[in-house]
Amino acid sequence: MTLDRLPALVLADRVRAVAADRADLLPFRGVPTLPMPPHVVDAVRTAAGQVFPRRSRGSGALRRAISSRLGAVHGLAVDPDRELLITHGAQHGMSVVLRALLSPGDEVLVPAPSYFFDGMIRLAGARPVYIRADEGRGWECGPQAVEAAVTPATRAVLICNPNNPTGHVPSRELLGGLLDVAARHGLTVLSDECYERYVWDGPGYVPQMLLRDRHPDLVTVTSLSKNYAFTGWRVGYVHAPAHLMGPIHRAFEWDAINVGDMAMAAAHAVITGPQDWIEREFATLRARRDVLRGGLERAGLPSVRPDAGVFVFVDCARLGLRGRALERLLLDHGVAAIAGDAFAGPDTHVRMVYGGSVATLEEAGRRLGALTHGVSRAPRKDLS
Repeated sequence: MTLDRLPALVLADRVRAVAADRADLLPFRGVPTLPMPPHVVDAVRTAAGQVFPRRSRGSGALRRAISSRLGAVHGLAVDPDRELLITHGAQHGMSVVLRALLSPGDEVLVPAPSYFFDGMIRLAGARPVYIRADEGRGWECGPQAVEAAVTPATRAVLICNPNNPTGHVPSRELLGGLLDVAARHGLTVLSDECYERYVWDGPGYVPQMLLRDRHPDLVTVTSLSKNYAFTGWRVGYVHAPAHLMGPIHRAFEWDAINVGDMAMAAAHAVITGPQDWIEREFATLRARRDVLRGGLERAGLPSVRPDAGVFVFVDCARLGLRGRALERLLLDHGVAAIAGDAFAGPDTHVRMVYGGSVATLEEAGRRLGALTHGVSRAPRKDLS
């Protein structure tokens, strides 16, 4: 099997390759990249001098902390010993889940645009079947569209809640309707819920596990990278009922055996400790979203307002280019963005992140306005 590289990493490499020769590249970033606060550093320092028993499901203290948080924040009753598995991030967790629960020839329905699940599904021997969400309805993909795509080979539905790259957040009613479809057809619903703390507007984030009375075959995968600026530590977890966690756990053991104790000690500290250091960052993101969208609107590049996430999915059709050519055009103007076909969406669109400074976002809007209105690019402003 020949796989393409992960699109976000390809773009990052391309940006690095030209950065040395380009002083005008705008310093975009996505989720917060922050140094760990002292209580996390102290926890790792203490753990480094200890010896831990190997637990392939992950640290018992960490699983209990996750269970406690899910109960306190979302009202979920979670058995930390039977329903949680610590993984090397959400990407790893979802890949293990897919390989554990799918067989060669199975089909997985994926409402799209959506995150880069394609390679993970194919590595499991399965085939992704993409269902185009409705841009006119805020990138909603209704239960009827999902049910119409079910075939005898369909085994699972894979959703992204909140959605990356569109920022769509399904309502409780919409999510319940999707689970009802899965129940009628005996499908497992796999949900990537990495952006739960990045919801600014709309109906609000509803964990699918709150609706498990409607369908028992649900698996949720979550990352600490987004919610705790934890990208460098690579820790996430799988939440599933015991009857599904059994095969997932076995697959994980063959894949990685266990997650490192230092990373899990840091994860325990970051979940149970003070949150003000990261909540300050979250508090700025809605305003930054609006700054970027304001510039895009003035440039004549429409977008659906994302209710969540740290990205805007922008319609660039008026620029007349698609896919990689569109990415190159934007990069020539110092703007890094991933074209929509990387997300199984329209290649006339791009995902832009708004985690940068306000000055960066304003400058991006100015450059795109100059581009769409056929004006030569002015000298780069000071963005420090």
